Amino acid sequence: MNNEIEYVEEGHVYLYKGLYIVPSVTQILEKIFPDKYKNVPRETLMRKASYGSQIHQYIEQYEKGIITIKLNYIQEASFGQYLRLKDKYNINVLEQEKIVNYKDIYAGRYDMLAEINGEIWLIDIKTTASLDKEYLSWQLSLYEYAEKLNADHLGSIWLPKKDIGRLVEIERKSKKEINKLLEEVKKWK
Repeated sequence: MNNEIEYVEEGHVYLYKGLYIVPSVTQILEKIFPDKYKNVPRETLMRKASYGSQIHQYIEQYEKGIITIKLNYIQEASFGQYLRLKDKYNINVLEQEKIVNYKDIYAGRYDMLAEINGEIWLIDIKTTASLDKEYLSWQLSLYEYAEKLNADHLGSIWLPKKDIGRLVEIERKSKKEINKLLEEVKKWK
């Protein structure tokens, strides 16, 4: 865990040495994709976020061998898709929910670093009905850049409600693209 950055669940903020708030990757992406959820009612967003958070938490607990929450039957189907993908691709989870920080310009927490068929993947778990690969490209690239991971692949374990879960490789943003974005982020402060 990054000792300089603390994640405060209440308020969903990252604090640098307890002194000031560091923008999150999500906040940066909201500036890039300002209309992403424009036509989705807040209640729907909250319900879908809760659904996805429970799947994430369950997978994290499963991988640690300690399950303390229950899933409903729809969530169990999504988790079943995860188990199928884990078996199919020989997914070995190395780290989960690790906080990353880039020079106090931004912080975030990636879902999973895993070995898949002998290669290192930086993974985000999504339970959305459709997969926004451009958004994921920025999200995962920012996590990787902050952590200097140099993963073999960026990807998503996509677990929609229908039984069509997949491991999807996501295109990496170039360092030039990321540096250009970071120059903009500095101006936002």
